[in-house]
Parts: sequence; C-alpha cells; structure tokens
Amino acid sequence: MNSALLILMMIGIGALIGGLTNSLAIKMLFRPYRPIHIGNYRLPFTPGLIPKRQKELAQQLGKMVVNHLLTPEGIRRKLTHPSFKAQMTTWAKDEVQTMLKKEDTLKEVLEKFHIEVTTSSIQRHVSQWVEHRYESLMDEYREQTIEELLTPSLRERTNRGVDQAAAHIQASIETYFRSSEGKEKVAALIDNYLDNQGFLGNMISSFMGPDGLTERIYPLILKYVSDREMKDWLETMLHTEKDKLLTNRVAWFENQIGREAVGTKLGELVAEALPVDEWMEKTVEEWTSPYEEKILETFVPAAVDQIIDLLSAKVESMMAQMRLSEIVQEEVEAFQVERLEEMVLGISRREFKMITYLGALLGGMIGLLQAIIVLFFG
Repeated sequence: MNSALLILMMIGIGALIGGLTNSLAIKMLFRPYRPIHIGNYRLPFTPGLIPKRQKELAQQLGKMVVNHLLTPEGIRRKLTHPSFKAQMTTWAKDEVQTMLKKEDTLKEVLEKFHIEVTTSSIQRHVSQWVEHRYESLMDEYREQTIEELLTPSLRERTNRGVDQAAAHIQASIETYFRSSEGKEKVAALIDNYLDNQGFLGNMISSFMGPDGLTERIYPLILKYVSDREMKDWLETMLHTEKDKLLTNRVAWFENQIGREAVGTKLGELVAEALPVDEWMEKTVEEWTSPYEEKILETFVPAAVDQIIDLLSAKVESMMAQMRLSEIVQEEVEAFQVERLEEMVLGISRREFKMITYLGALLGGMIGLLQAIIVLFFG
C-alpha cells in the first residue's frame, strides 16, 4: 500500500475516532435521560451521568449554596453595605411617597384591607377604651385623698383660687345690695320682720316709719358687706370647707357623682366629641401632607436602618427556618434534564465543539504516530 495513503487513512481514522469519542462523551453527560432495559438487564451508562446523579448533584448543590455561596456572613455584609442601604432607602422613599400621595380616603384604604370600620364601631371602641382607662386610673387613686394628689404648686393655686372666690363673692354681694333690687329686698325684709313682731313691731314702725328704719339699717349693711372683716370671714369659711373636702378620698367624690355613671358618661362624651365621619372621608394625602417631609427624611431612613439591623441579627435563624439547602435540592431534583441540557449547550456549545475538534486532532496525531510506527517496523 502506498505509504502516503496509509498515513492519510490512519490519520483520518484516528481523527474520526477521537472526534466521535469526545462528542459521544459530551452527549453521555445528559443522554439518555432515562435508563434503557433489555428484559431485566439495564444497559450500562444509562441513563446519562447527570440524570443518573441528579439527586446527589442536588444534595451537593444545596450544601454548596448554603455553606459557600449564600452564607450568613455574606448576606449580612451585603445588607450592611452603605450602597445597599442607600439603595433601599431611596426605594423605600419612592414607595412611601407614592402611598402618601394617594387620593383614597381612609375609609377606602381600610376597605381594601378588608377592615370593616363604621362611625358607631369607632365610637364604641373609643368609649370602651376611655372607660377602661378611667377604671384603671381610679383603681390606683381611688383610696387616696385629694390632698395627697395635689402637688405644692396645685395647693398654692387652690389657696389663691379660694381667696379669689371670697373676693368675688363679697363683690357680688356688695353689688347686689347697692342695686335698687337689693335695697328693695332689704326694705321688704324689714317690713316683714316688723309685721311679725306684733305690737312692738307696729310701735317701732309708727314711731320711725318703715322707710326711716330702712334708711338707718341699709348703710350699715353696705358697710358690713364691703368691710375687710366680711372678706376675712368669707376666706376663713371657704378655706375651712376646702380643707374638709381635701381630706376626702377620691372614692367619696366618685360616689357622690355615681361611680358607675362617671366612666360610662366620660367615654360617651369623648366618643361623641370625635369627628369620626370627617376623619373617615379625609384622603391619605390630607392626613399625611403636614408630616410628609418628616416621614420621608426622618422616619423612612430610620425604619430602613432598623429593619436592616433586625435582618442582620436574625439572618442565621431566618436561613435555618427557610431551609435553603432543601429548597435548592428540591428545585434541582425537579429540574428537567432536557431543559438543563439546552441551557448548558446554549452557553457552552462553542466550547464543546472545540473539545470535539480537540479529540479529532488528538486522534489524528495518534493515527499519524501509528502510521509512522507501522511504516518503520513494517
């Protein structure tokens, strides 16, 4: 046989065998997808390497992701990085600003969250809350006296109030007696007194006359009601009554009004005073517009920092609860080998072709070497 033809033939055969072998090896990574049986005998190398080891591959990938890729330290480092915080803050501001600009009323917002709220229900809850708070406070202070509850400044203000009340009462009495009505009242009292005294009264009335007696007594009454002594007496009397009241326990005042009625009535008054209907018809923008800048510039950044700090502190427990390795394992096990083959070949088709060509090249070189050996020893 011609030496050149022998060499070319052996190079061609070697290249063909090398190329086909590498091409077959690449395809055997994925194919066949399922085992092939002849009777009870399963053909070797079926299914392909990846389908056969898919479960083991899934387990190893799950462990690799948790132990080397998505580690708590890596996630915490990403969460606490300034650029990530800045991105999260900007995103949160945009989202919150969009929410604050909504034209939905408070009632519509609550309805979207399937929260049924009516004016009567709000008033009822407010009334119950006020009543409960009243009872809680009274349980604490009911057995204390009013004097024990007053601070030094309040005691001083109370004493000043009593003095002012005494002065006001004296001024009111004096104003009344200086009026024509007051003077007529004094004259009527004197006439009534004289009429009830029988003979002595008639004698005094005939001797002085009712008007004469009134003219004598009226200036004395005016002098007395405007005198300092009157003011001192009123102050002494009011302070005495005030001191008596201050020694009473809070429960005494409550019982005087009606213990059961106080809390209930107080709750009803507070609930009725609330403009619930007006609040429910206000839009989100109307509610939040006075505080928009503070919410965006203060509250949102602070909330983002708090959330990131919380996530960073809880990242280990969160990952443990999520069981990422199991998630990855389940996803890989459920992944279709056909789709995986398409993805891998789509990414590495050129490299696989180069491996096939390399096999052909090596096969051709081996064929050339074999041809040289045959010619040399042949």
